[in-house]
Amino acid sequence: MRAELRRGYVAAAAITVSVVLPMLCAVGYAISSTADFSLFNSGWNGTSKLAKAVYESGRLMPTFELEYTGSDIAVAMLGLDKLRLEPHTGALVIIGPSLPFSESEGDLVREFVTDGGVLLLADDFGTGNSLLAAMGASSRFSNKLVMDLAFDKRPEFSICFDFENDTITRNITAVLLNYPSSVIPGKTNTRIIAWTSIASWLDTDGDHRYTTGESWGPFPLIVRERFGKGEIILVADPSILINGMRDKLDNAALSANLIMEISRLRTEVYFDESHREYFDPVKISTSVSGSIPAEVKIAFVLLALVLFIWLSTDYIDKAILWAWRKSKFLIARMWSKLTGKKPLEERHAEIDIEAIAKQLIEAHPDWKLGLIRYALREKLRHSEFISKRRAGE
Repeated sequence: MRAELRRGYVAAAAITVSVVLPMLCAVGYAISSTADFSLFNSGWNGTSKLAKAVYESGRLMPTFELEYTGSDIAVAMLGLDKLRLEPHTGALVIIGPSLPFSESEGDLVREFVTDGGVLLLADDFGTGNSLLAAMGASSRFSNKLVMDLAFDKRPEFSICFDFENDTITRNITAVLLNYPSSVIPGKTNTRIIAWTSIASWLDTDGDHRYTTGESWGPFPLIVRERFGKGEIILVADPSILINGMRDKLDNAALSANLIMEISRLRTEVYFDESHREYFDPVKISTSVSGSIPAEVKIAFVLLALVLFIWLSTDYIDKAILWAWRKSKFLIARMWSKLTGKKPLEERHAEIDIEAIAKQLIEAHPDWKLGLIRYALREKLRHSEFISKRRAGE
């Protein structure tokens, strides 16, 4: 009973180790949020897939720091003044900002772009214009909803298919928009590379219907503005870049083209997360990584299954004992062939019971011949049984 309990304890410990250990090895810290357009948001309205693509290219730079407050860890977004923006090696991405930009931040970004940096600003009804004004750019977002008769399901989900020849629009046929706005391009140093259709209109009164006097399209959707030695790329619909829109039409290809264009000949891409209202704050949690190879997972499952069978039945014990006896028998056979000596059980089988009994009676006349013969026969029978058991019969 003690042996069975001991085996149960060992098996339970082994099962625990086989299941918990790989999970502990795979657990890591994850930073997550549900804020719109956040790179930490892996939901439909986040841009985590876009950030992952930049990370896989080796260009994604950290834009947050961890703050330790006693027993807790908080995530603090780095402001633009804390980012190491280098004009010749860096690119800045701002998607759907909701907090205004200060004059000092405008000066910082203006200096960065003027000296050769690249700014990708995707906005519709947010605070992107405050940055453009503070840095002295000539283009603006209209901050008005563009409705279109070329749409999918609803006029708010319009389809853009009018593109100029450009590296950003390469291999792009159609893009699905989601409540887009439009760009009011500057009069100089600007180039429009994507338009809404001629059947679009600017919903200035916000009733989501055409009203007499509202302007008809087409309206600029993506604009490139030269700014000093650098460039500003404006996209009037940040929803093109979110996770839930990537698999629509050519949205994923357009996202890839944008990232490729801003990171071309550059090694650092910064995502500004400091101008975002986090109704659900960025938080740190633990998550199990899915990067464990399938072969390792299968191995742990099989190990747990074997340990369970060992714990609940005696099949494994019998199999081990059978294998041990079989191997001993085979080794004994091989040894007898190599040395020319017969195995012990065969030598026992050759015993002449009558001859041995006669010798014992002569040496011990007081012994009983019948008992001697019985003891010798039992010895021989025991040897034969051991031989068969070793042979696995």
